[in-house]
Amino acid sequence: MGEMLQVPVQIVSGSPRIEAALRFAAGATPSGSLAANLSYLCEQLSLLANAPIASVYVLEGKDDLVLRGNHGFNAEALGEVRLKVGEGITGKAVETMRPVTVNDAGLTAQFAYFPQLAEERYPAFLAVPLLAASRPRGALVLQRVAGPFTEEDLLLALLASRTFTALVELEHPQGASSVLNGEGNERGRAVGIARVLSRVMPRREGQKRLDAEGQRAARNELAEAFAAERAELSELIERARAETKTPTRAFDELATMLDDGRLIERAGEHVSAGLGPSQALERIAAEAARVLASHGAVARRALDVEAFVGGVAHRRAGLEADRVRRGEVMVAVHLSGPAALRGWAQGVTGALCSTDASESSGCAVLTALGLPVVSGLRQLFDWVGNGDRVGLDADKGEAIVNPSAAQAATFRKA
Repeated sequence: MGEMLQVPVQIVSGSPRIEAALRFAAGATPSGSLAANLSYLCEQLSLLANAPIASVYVLEGKDDLVLRGNHGFNAEALGEVRLKVGEGITGKAVETMRPVTVNDAGLTAQFAYFPQLAEERYPAFLAVPLLAASRPRGALVLQRVAGPFTEEDLLLALLASRTFTALVELEHPQGASSVLNGEGNERGRAVGIARVLSRVMPRREGQKRLDAEGQRAARNELAEAFAAERAELSELIERARAETKTPTRAFDELATMLDDGRLIERAGEHVSAGLGPSQALERIAAEAARVLASHGAVARRALDVEAFVGGVAHRRAGLEADRVRRGEVMVAVHLSGPAALRGWAQGVTGALCSTDASESSGCAVLTALGLPVVSGLRQLFDWVGNGDRVGLDADKGEAIVNPSAAQAATFRKA
């Protein structure tokens, strides 16, 4: 009887994609936060799928899709970037519960543009829904510089989606209470329903080349929209000045920004270079958003420019700028001056920010108007979503998410 052949065992290693697949299969750390775990898996999937951007949007409340995990974008976008079901490419995937792909999002009017993401760098999209049985729980999105995404890419994303769905299903319970500590503006206490501000810029048209006559019409249309938005914000500034009756630097800075004719000139330059009106506004907003990495006055002005241009985009699309209701608490990464003015006029009770007050002119605006603000809440978006009840104590620099009835009573402003 002959000897049996000995077949050597081969240990597979070395390939970055295989290593990423092994890490993805091993899963995230059970003790990590939802955002950290989703982002870790997004990083592995990005390598595995050869996609620079991998994102997970979680369905929260009735129809809010919230960016909770990402690889490729700034971590500050987590929790702040929000869509509605049916809005944009991602929202369409959740609405239909079917994969959606597009080779160039710039050509679609349905694309929802966020200046802080500058997604024009990665216009090829693949979005697949996260499904728990027949329930939508969110969406997984891959982005590249160029498409198309292949059937193999789609199958990989669909297989990976189950791991993300399982993590989302284990997130902290809705209605959980938490105490967050930051820095207050010493303007007392308040309680209200959270309203997370969105920086999304609506489009009225997809990208298209304009002839000379079309460019003239686009420049005139933009000039009218800029003038109308400037007039509305200028009126709010004058109302705020009359309310405070004292000189306020934040109001002066906003007025100076509104009077800066370079913004409309820049929009006209983009139109002359071949961009449509929507894309011209997006380009200016993206340019401003990149400056937010700076600090102090430069960052504050960039944020206000982005918000002002966003208001122009809403006006062109026939939509009202982000509106809050009386009694709500504004929640944001950065709080712009225009948003703060509108919030004050609409009756907000206060504001919460995840970044420092020095980075947002809106904090100074609300402070001058006597409304409580708590800033520097680094874990704000781990706990707060639209519809959550929050109490804020701007004297202690404290916020309580979903306070009890007794706690809420102590936070009510006298």
